[in-house]
Amino acid sequence: MITLFIRGYLYFPIILNTDKEVLIVGGGNVALRKTKKLLEFTEDITIVSSEFHSEFDSINVKKIKKEINEYNFSSFLSEKTAFVVLCLNNKELNKKLSSICKEHKIMVNVVDDKDISDIIFPAVIQKDKLLIAISTKGECPFYSKKLKEEIAEFIDKKDQDAKILIDSRKKGNNLDDTYNKIKRGL
Repeated sequence: MITLFIRGYLYFPIILNTDKEVLIVGGGNVALRKTKKLLEFTEDITIVSSEFHSEFDSINVKKIKKEINEYNFSSFLSEKTAFVVLCLNNKELNKKLSSICKEHKIMVNVVDDKDISDIIFPAVIQKDKLLIAISTKGECPFYSKKLKEEIAEFIDKKDQDAKILIDSRKKGNNLDDTYNKIKRGL
């Protein structure tokens, strides 16, 4: 008996320090959504596009109005670039720019092609001392978002439970009784 194991793309979940610049290529709806998400973690974002969604006017990021192509793209990359997000409506150009990122050893996310992306964006839950990333490995971002909502609701409920238990402890009540009441929904 012969068993073949074929390894596909394996994504390692990692929390990335975004103290370097993030470069976003494209200025449409998807670039806007990615920018808003990244602004929760860093302000050092540069966006290059020939056109920008009108909402970019109210966002404090560096914007460079320029048509990007495989010939001028490298000039926007530097040792200060943490990663690149490609949000162009041109799959062939995205593929070429992704290859250039890899040549420069810079991680890249191609928003509509997980197979040529080094990184994918998870759904994120961020609380005081908690950061949870949820991903379907790029297969179904819609489900990641829905699961995020359910888990966030669960975490909020557990936070309420903790507050009830803390209050009960301060009052000197029996914590087993309090916990059992919580479990029964009382």
